[in-house]
Amino acid sequence: MRGRRKHWSLQQVLQLCQRKTCILLLGLISIGTFASLTFHGAGRPVLRRSLPVTAVLDWLSFTPPSQEEEDRNVVSKKFEFVIQVLAYDRYDSLRRCLRSLAIADYGSDTVNLVVHLDHFKPLSSDPVERNLQQARQLLNFLDRFKWPHGSKQVHYRTQNVGLQVQWLEAWWPSSDHQFALVVEDDMQLSPLYYRYVRSVIAKYYYDPANFDPSIFGITLQRPRFVPGKGGNRIALDNSTRLFLYQLVGTWGQILFPKPWREFRQWFDEHKTKEIEPIIDGMVTTDWYKKLGNNIWTPWFLKFVHSHGYFNVYTNFLRGRALSVSHRTRGVNYHKDAGPDSKLIKRHGTPDIDMWEIPALSTLKWYDYCFHQVFRNRLLNGFKHLEALLSDIHSENEVILVNSVGVDDGLVRNWLCQMAVLRTKNYLLLGRDYNTSSELARRGHPVLLTDE
Repeated sequence: MRGRRKHWSLQQVLQLCQRKTCILLLGLISIGTFASLTFHGAGRPVLRRSLPVTAVLDWLSFTPPSQEEEDRNVVSKKFEFVIQVLAYDRYDSLRRCLRSLAIADYGSDTVNLVVHLDHFKPLSSDPVERNLQQARQLLNFLDRFKWPHGSKQVHYRTQNVGLQVQWLEAWWPSSDHQFALVVEDDMQLSPLYYRYVRSVIAKYYYDPANFDPSIFGITLQRPRFVPGKGGNRIALDNSTRLFLYQLVGTWGQILFPKPWREFRQWFDEHKTKEIEPIIDGMVTTDWYKKLGNNIWTPWFLKFVHSHGYFNVYTNFLRGRALSVSHRTRGVNYHKDAGPDSKLIKRHGTPDIDMWEIPALSTLKWYDYCFHQVFRNRLLNGFKHLEALLSDIHSENEVILVNSVGVDDGLVRNWLCQMAVLRTKNYLLLGRDYNTSSELARRGHPVLLTDE
């Protein structure tokens, strides 16, 4: 015989929620939705708008964050997070994407949503009336869609602009504390993605001991692609949870404000001057030569390459990730290709600790060929020179490159040629500390000299 179910009064639940962070769900079964009251510590309850029943069922199964996680997950009071969804003509995909975002765990944070809906192409082979009907269906869905975590905006374009413009014009940071998640409409996000991203931002952006200006963002997708021709296969040991890789991850990319602002200005300058984003030995260069301005990634890869930026990647083993691309038929795929990874569900990863965010100094850094990059090898004088030479020597030969008095552009061009030739057994001799430090930050070994 089953025990008698205990019924909690509203007052008892309110008292419980004053002692710890929780979500009080008030059932409105008759209309198929739930309203929610969010509490944080001793704060006043905040009434949230209604959510679909499916969202509530997922919420009920969340593993609450531990006190240790709460203590280390500290960000600035100015911290903002905005979601930019890039949509086109895939109704079912967009609905799946937005619902996955809606049921994610945002705690008590306010997270705003912006949906950018591209217009259908004027010369499409489909009848105009069908395109108009499809656009109305998408707009009606977006108008009805409830976003309980903050504001919702819909940007419906008057003409077709394509993915490059959709990405580039999706976001301009309002401050150095605003971060953006950019997702295309065939994406599906883990309910735990925001908790994880917030922890990484707290560690690598707001913690002075772990901050590095070389990081341009965080990607949620599983690492699976090496753009450098003849590069290494992605091989990570099972203990690696996080690493730095230069490649942008378009299947769920979180962008940091300063690098993205810098990239947009860099793009304007290079596009205006008709400087093409060519990097020798890269698959993406072939893409650019074939597709031109239909894609944006070659531009960003060139920017990252020239500025020495890196992206935070995860490694959750067994093909798991916090975001999944369903690779639905569309601009990039001529037919449905199916999910690229296994989505981490609300119960997390029981076999590994996905919540441990290690010190930045313990992480490995990789370039576009997935060669490990050893950064900040800057020697002031000849102390420790023997150890550095043994680290970079190849067949007992080391190329000494004197950059003293040489134009920075010539030095960078030479280094680019060394990268094309896969040559790493060189040592730069420099005199200017700032220039030498910048080269060392990008992974080039430098010896400061007075001669």
